[in-house]
Amino acid sequence: MLMKILKLLGIVLILIMVVVVVRMKLDAKDPYPEVTTVGLTVPSFKEVSFPFNHKHDDKISLPFMASAIIDIDNDGTEEVFIGGGHNQPDGLFAFKDGEFKEISAGLDKPDNDTTLGSVVIDTNNDGFSDLIVSRNSGVYLYTNKNGKFQGVNLNVPLDKETTALSVAVGDINRDGHFDLFVAGYVSVDFVEGQNIFNKEGYGGTSTLLLNNGDNTFRDITKESGLDYKHNTFQGIFIDLNNDNLEDLVVAHDTGQIRTWKNMGNLKFKNMPNPNSEQSSYPMGIAVGDYNNDGRQDLFFSNIGSTPPDFVVRGDLREDQVFNRKWILFRNDGGFKFTDVATETRVADFEFSWGAIFEDFNLDGLQDLAVSENYIGFPPHKPTPLRLPGRFLLQKPNNTFAAAEKQSGVVNTLFSITPLTADFNNDGYPDLLHVNLNGQTKAFINDGGKNNFLKVKLPDTLASIGATVQVITHRGTTLSANFISGEGLCSDQSHVLVFGLADIESVNSVVVSYLSGEKKIIKDPTINTTVKVN
Repeated sequence: MLMKILKLLGIVLILIMVVVVVRMKLDAKDPYPEVTTVGLTVPSFKEVSFPFNHKHDDKISLPFMASAIIDIDNDGTEEVFIGGGHNQPDGLFAFKDGEFKEISAGLDKPDNDTTLGSVVIDTNNDGFSDLIVSRNSGVYLYTNKNGKFQGVNLNVPLDKETTALSVAVGDINRDGHFDLFVAGYVSVDFVEGQNIFNKEGYGGTSTLLLNNGDNTFRDITKESGLDYKHNTFQGIFIDLNNDNLEDLVVAHDTGQIRTWKNMGNLKFKNMPNPNSEQSSYPMGIAVGDYNNDGRQDLFFSNIGSTPPDFVVRGDLREDQVFNRKWILFRNDGGFKFTDVATETRVADFEFSWGAIFEDFNLDGLQDLAVSENYIGFPPHKPTPLRLPGRFLLQKPNNTFAAAEKQSGVVNTLFSITPLTADFNNDGYPDLLHVNLNGQTKAFINDGGKNNFLKVKLPDTLASIGATVQVITHRGTTLSANFISGEGLCSDQSHVLVFGLADIESVNSVVVSYLSGEKKIIKDPTINTTVKVN
């Protein structure tokens, strides 16, 4: 009898494995085969060597890693910062002679520590971009002294059960000193599960910190209205309603997207959005004006179609609405948003992490790169069952078409976030996949014939939240926002790239700062970088 039961259990396990394999195979296919790339210029990328192999220890560290684009020496060619795993040095890499090479810049790191998040900004207005880094041990400032870094622990106050997963930087009281929103995630020793939605008091505590003027900080989380406990992946400061105040967008684990309106006087109000009454796993945040209406839109990754419902619903009640799909908020103005993921054909993809908007083919429309594969999900262990990472090109009708295989940017490793910058200065954005417990993958864009204009603002606090408009002689307007912290635990190039397709002249570049200051550059030369002083 026992043998029959064991045999039956064996058959059941085999059937379950077959179902999982079939599901994973289907999951990695394009869910929108009818959305083709016909009529699109599909950019072609060449993979080049990147000499960094991340080491992850899941018993000690959360499954995240830092990355950022930074021009350490102001030579116009940007470098790449990659955070190391537990007891692994951080790395800084330059693109030279067609490949990435590690360079030394004094990025000292404490022993037995893990680097989890990073952002870039010139904190002291000396003309050199600095690094702010979050680790298991806290938040660090690395001041850039002519291409060499000097690090100091900022000793930010954190709940004893909280790890600083990522940081967002801004100047919310306009005193010229950087303030921080520290996204808090429950520390490894206190993790109870990955699908806990309703347990009261479970999770990390995020913190809003006001700089005292000497890089010490006052915790204003409670007085600002942001005092609550919930695992948080990241936040981004961005002016969503054009009132010259930086609002705060937050992506929670096992929760909702929060769109916090800056009410002035250091107060924030939780405003409703399409995800407010749902339960999801929003992780990465991408910011871009995908439909060229002059307002910045928001994309959020999610668990997608990969894991089964009975696993990911966790402790959700039957009456709670669960949304597993990717999310795209169209900004309708006045703090109103519409989730257009379904109509734009981005809703029904798979388990994802960081995401970025960028115009990779310079046709004037924002494309979308998304990281995939979860190191903690057993079916993603075998390489053949892993996801490709999504590279979605936008069509003129504002739908997106999967083009990762055609473009050559397939990444089946455990990517935390994409990074983008124009490393070879040909105007066409290049792409990296920052991989956990594996080698970072670098893809250089082969370029093409489309025109472009790059705009570089001072890499200072005053630029955060600034809106840049490129007005062409055809009467069309492209817009972008100076963002610090897009992706996941990462920061992208702060040089804004505007694709012009076959447009051969630009009327003006208009830069509108949150301070109210406005700068206009008339008749800039296309296929160049406009530097705004």
